Amino acid sequence: MTRPDSSKPHVLRNEAECNAAVSEIDGLLDADPETGSEAYERLEFLSVLVQAFEDVRFPVDETMEPREVVDFMLEQKGLARTDLAEWLGGRSRVSEFYNGKRSLSIRQIRRLTENLGISADLLITHDRKR
Repeated sequence: MTRPDSSKPHVLRNEAECNAAVSEIDGLLDADPETGSEAYERLEFLSVLVQAFEDVRFPVDETMEPREVVDFMLEQKGLARTDLAEWLGGRSRVSEFYNGKRSLSIRQIRRLTENLGISADLLITHDRKR
C-alpha cells in the first residue's frame, strides 16, 4: 500500500496521518506564520483536517455532564484536574464543580472554552438530563 503524499491535500485516514499533521501544525505554530501567508494557510488547513478526524474518531456525547466533558478534554490535552484551579478560581471551586455543588459561571465557561477548546454549549447544564 502506498502512502499518500503528505504535502498534497487529502482527508486524514488514520492515526498515523493525524499524528503527522499534528506534528506539522506544531512546527508551523512555532514558526508563527504571518496571516495570509502560504504557511498560515497550511496551518489553518491542517487544523481543519485534524479537527474533522478527531470529531469522527472521538465524538463528544452531547448528553455528557459538563464534568465528563472537562475530564475528557483534560485527558486529551495531557492535563489534570489540578490544572483547572487557575481557570475556575481556585482548588475549592474545582472541588465544588466536580462534587456537583456548583455549576460553572459564565466566566468559568469562557475560560474553559479558551483553554480547553470546549464548546460552551457542552458546559451549560440547564438543558441537560438531571
